[in-house]
Amino acid sequence: MSLLFHHPLCPHSRFIRLALAEYGVDADLFEEKIHERRRDFLLIDPAGRTPVLIADGGLVVPGAGTIAEWLDEAYGPIAPARGPRRDPPPDGLVQPEDVRGSD
Repeated sequence: MSLLFHHPLCPHSRFIRLALAEYGVDADLFEEKIHERRRDFLLIDPAGRTPVLIADGGLVVPGAGTIAEWLDEAYGPIAPARGPRRDPPPDGLVQPEDVRGSD
């Protein structure tokens, strides 16, 4: 089962919770108190922002836009019949979060 690190008042987290429900993906929800800047969470996402999804295969997907894109590729109408993509992206692949930079 997937794990979603989220904050209940974060609009990006709310968007991903809705997207997970729309795609019928079961995920355990872990409320991350981002103001605490927990070391364990910062090891998963050094930016320390929610939401962060850890997929069944251990793939870490940070950021609402990236998670939404991954959900669509894995569970959307044109997703392969074999289920979600389990392999991580190739090394050196620029993720949408990397392009945007820091706030």
